[in-house]
Amino acid sequence: MTEFILLGLSDVPDLRVLLPLMFLLIYGVTVLANLGMIALIQLSSRLDTPMYFFLSHLSFVDFCYSTTIVPKMLANVFSKDKAISFLGCFVQLYFFCTCVVTEVFLLAVMAYDRFLAICNPLLYMVTMSQKLRMGLVSSCYLCGMVCSLIHLCLALEIPSYTSNVVDHFFCDLPPILSLACSDVSVNELMVLIVPTVNEVITITIILTSYLFILITILKMRSAEGRHKAFSTCASHLTVLVVFHGTILFIYCQPSLGHSRDADKVATVFYTVVIPMLNPLIYSLRNKDVKEALRKDSRKPDAPQIMRLENDTVKADFLLLGFSDHPELQSLLFAVFFSIYSVTLMGNLGMILLITTSSHLHNPMYFFIGILSLIDSCYSSVIAPKLLMDLISDETTISYNGCAAQLYFFCSLVDTESFLLAAMAYDRYIAICNPLLYTVIMSKRACCQLALGAFVGGTLSSVIHTTNTFHLSFCSKEINHFFCDISPLFSLSCTDTHVHDIILVVFASLVEGICLITVLLSYVCILAAILRTGSAEARRKGFSTCASHLVVVTIYHGTLIFIYLRPSTDHSLDIDKVTSVFYTLIIPMLNPLIYSLRNKDVKNAFRKMIRQKWLLKMT
Repeated sequence: MTEFILLGLSDVPDLRVLLPLMFLLIYGVTVLANLGMIALIQLSSRLDTPMYFFLSHLSFVDFCYSTTIVPKMLANVFSKDKAISFLGCFVQLYFFCTCVVTEVFLLAVMAYDRFLAICNPLLYMVTMSQKLRMGLVSSCYLCGMVCSLIHLCLALEIPSYTSNVVDHFFCDLPPILSLACSDVSVNELMVLIVPTVNEVITITIILTSYLFILITILKMRSAEGRHKAFSTCASHLTVLVVFHGTILFIYCQPSLGHSRDADKVATVFYTVVIPMLNPLIYSLRNKDVKEALRKDSRKPDAPQIMRLENDTVKADFLLLGFSDHPELQSLLFAVFFSIYSVTLMGNLGMILLITTSSHLHNPMYFFIGILSLIDSCYSSVIAPKLLMDLISDETTISYNGCAAQLYFFCSLVDTESFLLAAMAYDRYIAICNPLLYTVIMSKRACCQLALGAFVGGTLSSVIHTTNTFHLSFCSKEINHFFCDISPLFSLSCTDTHVHDIILVVFASLVEGICLITVLLSYVCILAAILRTGSAEARRKGFSTCASHLVVVTIYHGTLIFIYLRPSTDHSLDIDKVTSVFYTLIIPMLNPLIYSLRNKDVKNAFRKMIRQKWLLKMT
């Protein structure tokens, strides 16, 4: 046997798009939250304690074991090829087991750390020395590797399998053992014994530690002291209950009691959801983390953060927005709120319609679904903050918040540019090579094009954000309603000539690549349509491209107007109006253009409404 086939999560076709989008979002939050937690602990001197040392390793382990599973799961959902090589399967199994067992022991070590901090506070830093910390963490990783090696050796000893179809979304041990031809009672016994031993050891350490902690807390006379002691343990206890509860449910039960579907759901919880929840639990329930985050977002320590070329004051920025027209604030809020609501309903409705309507499951609507997702996201990067500023006297945004807003905005805008180019290529294949369309535009090819658009947008955004925030800012008043490049350039104390060149060069490069792709595609499309003898065929060919052409013209026209001009020619008031158009109005228009001008979408919508009505009638 050279490979296994992973059946994945759902046999329901309607969920094959919704599930990966949901998991992609969760995985994105997981990566950002855990790596952000590690960066915060490394950069904040106030978090240089044993507790946060262990917490940084917990975030690292969460990131690793989620990354071991989720990317392959997403690739399998988007692709028809659900195969994983024999070697790849067991490598995934090894790293997954290593990370899970390491986390089990690490949570026990963190309980011991809390015991020392509360029961022996005066000797805490002496006892929990750097050497002991490193030794405890190294022991956790070593235990994880040893236990994982045991499971791997047992799995590799299986001589043959009845089938290569694994009823799971990754290579876990129970579903692999269920495929064995030979007797695997010893393997199943070891699968029960090893996790049980790990759980008994770690839970004993945890219960003993918290028993002493509880006794110490109850001896405290001060209610404030008891509250503070309990609060330092609350996050850890929450994580313990969620994590160990799931592990016990899956692995410490006989194979006869296994429900594979229930195991899948539980496994999704601790491979996808728990790694996302852990950093959120520790940040939302922890004053030190929140204060460090506020401090670092406002006044980062110079030795801890890479210095800019000169001493930029990293104070909060003030977004002036539309403050020069105070009498219009209420009206603007009502208008922008209505537009944003329609944007969300239109785009999320389009995603839902494409996901649930089987006859819209083709490459064209796959790209429209991704376009709707991007429109929802980049409108959401801007609109909520704008609406808050219109009804609030507080219109500040932190230095790091401004940089984050600019990064996500640029990333999504450039991603949309590349995606519109990919959609033009899709129309070219559909019209110029109709017989080979489904072969060329396979699910794998569509996923690769969409992924390429996201990668291109991310790289471009990194360049623009770095280029912008290497400037020194003399003022903190941004004459705009969000952190955009041009108004930030206008605040610079230094010459922005080089930065202007970088902006124009990379913006031109992105626009050039996208527009050349679009123009070449439509030249070929036009030539193919004009060669068509039938007027009806020509009309049909033009109609399939009309919506895309309208979107491309409006979108790229606005971008070129704003960004591909020297900063000296900028009128920020005109840019504000234009920015409203492409940050709020275009994301609202896109789903309307694709629905109002598209028979397939209108028919699918009518069919869905009819089905809902019939269900209510019955």
